[in-house]
Amino acid sequence: MCTTRELRQHALMAMAQVAERDSSDHSVDPESGRTGAAFVTGGTELSWRMSDNCSTLQTELVPIQHALEHALHRQEATVVIHTDSWTGLQALQQPHPKDNVRLTTTILGSLQSLSRREGVSGSTGSPAT
Repeated sequence: MCTTRELRQHALMAMAQVAERDSSDHSVDPESGRTGAAFVTGGTELSWRMSDNCSTLQTELVPIQHALEHALHRQEATVVIHTDSWTGLQALQQPHPKDNVRLTTTILGSLQSLSRREGVSGSTGSPAT
């Protein structure tokens, strides 16, 4: 058994060995209804303005979708996507999505494509508590 600090250090060392890491984020301004999303990969930062009054779930899922699409066009052996989009991850784990069905199924299809290409099973991880 190791301490939290040791566990964190092991995770950081493992992440440093990954060639390509993607990070996604989203933003919703509750007062104006303006929304935006972004993802960062290597030296590339992509962000965009979304339609006003998009749901939080949409703003969480869209950068994940774009990060996966970006990964599908690259040849790295391992792709890691960091996200704090707990609601988005929960939606992707539902056996029969009810909200944002098209967006959710597109993401799941991209995950399957990456899994087939890499010969591994894709998964959506749970955040550390």
